[in-house]
Amino acid sequence: MFFLHDEVIVHTPEHLAARVVTIIEDAAATAGRHLFGTFPVDFLLTVATVDNYGDAK
Repeated sequence: MFFLHDEVIVHTPEHLAARVVTIIEDAAATAGRHLFGTFPVDFLLTVATVDNYGDAK
């Protein structure tokens, strides 16, 4: 896993991709709660699962 600008790129075996998506979504929600508590802030999060970085949009 590494960061590129405002992106998190994770390389994982294909059979684990759905689980990794869930982990990323849960981590983002947890970070939002730690930062803002119960204040209603919407974070836009897009998760893309692709075979190569060139296919990510």
